[in-house]
Amino acid sequence: MTDYLNSKIATFEQALKTFKEALLENPSELERDGAIQRFEYCFDLAWKTLKQFLEKRGLFDLNSPRSVYSAAYSEGIIDDEVIWSTIILKRNASVHTYNQLLAATLFAELPLYYYAMYNLLQKLKE
Repeated sequence: MTDYLNSKIATFEQALKTFKEALLENPSELERDGAIQRFEYCFDLAWKTLKQFLEKRGLFDLNSPRSVYSAAYSEGIIDDEVIWSTIILKRNASVHTYNQLLAATLFAELPLYYYAMYNLLQKLKE
């Protein structure tokens, strides 16, 4: 499983690089929507990679992003449970609903979410 976990971490790291590249100032509507899409797939990679990491530590039956992030907080892997709860809510809103105001608001918050994911990546690589 270590090779599999390392592969997932590497994929997550590459995805985060593309996410960071999308954080432009004054993006077009298409660029903004692309950045939101990158946020969504980084979120998915983050929780699934973290799930594998936790399973390596012997924590099983974590089948949702919320349960994975809660366990990661309990294990000291993430130190800000509030930001991850917010990320979950924002990701769910962006996937299930689309409107211009939501997109503009979410885009403005993306740097915060990028740094939370980046910090998670650093913990996973330790």
